[in-house]
Amino acid sequence: MNHQFPAILIGGPPHSGKSVLIYSLTRALREARISHYVLRACPDGEGDWAYQLPQDQVRAIRVKGEFTPQFTQRVISYLQHRPLPLLVDVGGKPTPEQEEIFAHCTQAILLIGHRADDPGAFARDLQTWQAMMDRQQVPVLEIFRSDQQEPQRLRASQEGEFRTLSALERGSLVHGPVFETVIDHLSSLMRDAERSLSAIHKRLLPPGVHFIDLPHLAGKLGDPQRHWQPADLPYLLEQIPADQPIAVYGRSANWIYAVLALAARVPPFTMFDAKLGWVTPPVLPRRAHLPGLDDWQTRLIPEGADFLLEMNTGSQYLDIDEPERIPLPPVPEGKGLILSGRIPHWLVVAVCQQLAATQSWVAVYQPAPLQAALVVASQRPDYPVGQLIPWHTPAAKKHS
Repeated sequence: MNHQFPAILIGGPPHSGKSVLIYSLTRALREARISHYVLRACPDGEGDWAYQLPQDQVRAIRVKGEFTPQFTQRVISYLQHRPLPLLVDVGGKPTPEQEEIFAHCTQAILLIGHRADDPGAFARDLQTWQAMMDRQQVPVLEIFRSDQQEPQRLRASQEGEFRTLSALERGSLVHGPVFETVIDHLSSLMRDAERSLSAIHKRLLPPGVHFIDLPHLAGKLGDPQRHWQPADLPYLLEQIPADQPIAVYGRSANWIYAVLALAARVPPFTMFDAKLGWVTPPVLPRRAHLPGLDDWQTRLIPEGADFLLEMNTGSQYLDIDEPERIPLPPVPEGKGLILSGRIPHWLVVAVCQQLAATQSWVAVYQPAPLQAALVVASQRPDYPVGQLIPWHTPAAKKHS
C-alpha cells in the first residue's frame, strides 16, 4: 500500500527549528482530520510529549540515541511499508550512509536558518541540503528561511525569494499565512481524510473481527480533537462485543489501548500501529536481562509496598518480530505496578497482558497530558480501572 502515501522529509541544519515546525504541522493536520504519522528518522527520542510538557521535565525524560546501521535499516523498512502518509523528521547532520533514508521519501521541505553571526551560512547550508536532495532524487516542495527576529512574510534576498518562518522556539506553535499555505499543500498531498483511511485499513481485517475506530468514537462524543479522558472509559468499554475479537484503530493514548486490550473478551487483540499496520502484541520472555541486549533496558524499582517497572530502548525502534530480545524481568506477584518508559504502544499492551493477572493492580504512566499513571487492570476495589495515580518518573523527580 505504500505507493499510495507520501513520505515528506523535513530537513535542514541543526537549530533551524525543524522539530518545532514538525510539531506545528502535525497538530494542524490533525485538526484538519488528515491522517498521517511523524516518523522520527533520527534517534533523539522526542515525540509530541516533548512539546506538551514543561521543558525541564522534557530534559529529564529524553533519551538520546545514536545512529547505527540497524537503526537506519529499520527506518527504511518503515518507509517502504508505510501504512499512512508520513512526515519524516531527519537529523541535522546526516552522514552519507544516513542519506539512504532520504531516497525513500517522496518529497522534501527544507528549513534553513539565518544566522546573524554568519551571514553566509544560509547559502552554504542551502547548497548542502539541496545537493543531498539532488543525490537522492527527492523533489523539494518548499524552501523556508527561519529567522528568530522577523515576522512571517515573503522575503526577497540575494539567495532568491524564500518565505520566512520566525520565532521557531521550543514550546511554541507556528501560525500565520505562510504556515497556512504549507498546511494546504500537505493536505492536498495527503488527501485521504481520516474516515477514508480507516475504511481502507478496516478492509484488511479478517472476517468476524469487530472494528473500533477511536477517532470516529471521539467525534460521536462531540469533540474529535480532544484527548481521551478517564471519564470516557465506560463509553469505550461499551464498544467491546461479548462474542467477537476486536481490532482498535486510530491515534490515542497508551492507556486507552491497554484498557481495551485487557477488557477484550475474545482473543486475539489486534491494534493498529502507524509504522507497522495491524499487529498483535507478542508474548515476551520472562527472564533477567542478558548481555548483548543493549537496546533494551528495564529497571524494577520498589515504591513502598509496590513497584515501578521502568522500560526504555536505546535504539528507539524495537522489533515486534524479535520478542526474545525484549525480556520482562521477574516481578513479585500480588503487588501494585506502575509501567513507565519510552516504548511503543504495542509493547505497553504486551506487558499489560502478561502482568495483569499476577499483580494486584497495573497502571500505565502517560507523561502528557495526564502527567500521571492510570490504572488499567486491578484486583483491588480501592484501585479501580481509570483511577489516576499522581506520578513523576524518577528522572523527572530529580528536576522538580
